[in-house]
Amino acid sequence: MRIALSGASGLIGHAVAKALAGAGHEIVTVGRAPDCAVRVDLATDANLPAGALKGCDALVHAAGVTDEDFADRDAAFAKALRGTSALLGAARDAGVGRLAYFSSAHVYGPLEGRLDEASPVNPLSDYAIAHYAAEQLFRRSARMTGAATLLARPCAVYGMPPSLERFARWTLIPFDFPRQALGGAIVLKSHGSQRRNFVPAEGLGALAGWWLENAASGVTVANAPGKAECTVYEFASLCAKIASGENGRPVAIERPGPAAQDGAPALEYLTRVGGHLPGPSLEEHVRGMVRALGTKASP
Repeated sequence: MRIALSGASGLIGHAVAKALAGAGHEIVTVGRAPDCAVRVDLATDANLPAGALKGCDALVHAAGVTDEDFADRDAAFAKALRGTSALLGAARDAGVGRLAYFSSAHVYGPLEGRLDEASPVNPLSDYAIAHYAAEQLFRRSARMTGAATLLARPCAVYGMPPSLERFARWTLIPFDFPRQALGGAIVLKSHGSQRRNFVPAEGLGALAGWWLENAASGVTVANAPGKAECTVYEFASLCAKIASGENGRPVAIERPGPAAQDGAPALEYLTRVGGHLPGPSLEEHVRGMVRALGTKASP
């Protein structure tokens, strides 16, 4: 299968590219990097080059908006709407029959209670609203063309970045906390009682590969949960424990809220599509990050 892929240099896109290439698919990278097969800046370009996706069987969009994009709110929404529209327009022109988009669990609003694909959406932040708007563009394109469509909604994604030097998502706790731990203290921005589901990027690559081979007609929503679920504070404690064990130095955890975890909102992040996604454990991820960052910082 010939698959157009945006975001191949990012955490999720890289995992998807690796999984699909490993399964024998041909990858056509789409983005602004010099080595992309189709050069386009999704934040500024309203159209792709004519025939850009000609001969492609599927489009996987793994270059959705990030929290960091909203440093320029207008550009972030342009990327989510105009950039996504440009990709989908090129896919329609090329007769692409399978579409997939990596969205976010935050389209559900507060991550509390029992959430599966039948739960109502309630996007509140600009980030969540932008992802949900992009989902709607995919739904519209699916109605127009009949393309089988996957909307994946992972929560906290982890995995070794393809390049630590070029990685830009250090505000995300799966990467921020291991890095902070190396400095001897992890500073939380909140009390840390929020629960999160953690999913390996490798598992999202496996999901993309499975779905492309078994795509059903219509639109499929998949929450894409991982096996690990804990509070932000518990994850900070895990990072502190592993970093301390690796380096032989204590790691403190600082937070503005009370130490008690009583009353933390429950979260069950569930799926009706498959099950928990495979990949390295959360502990393996933290240990790998601590070692990689420690080696990078060493003279």
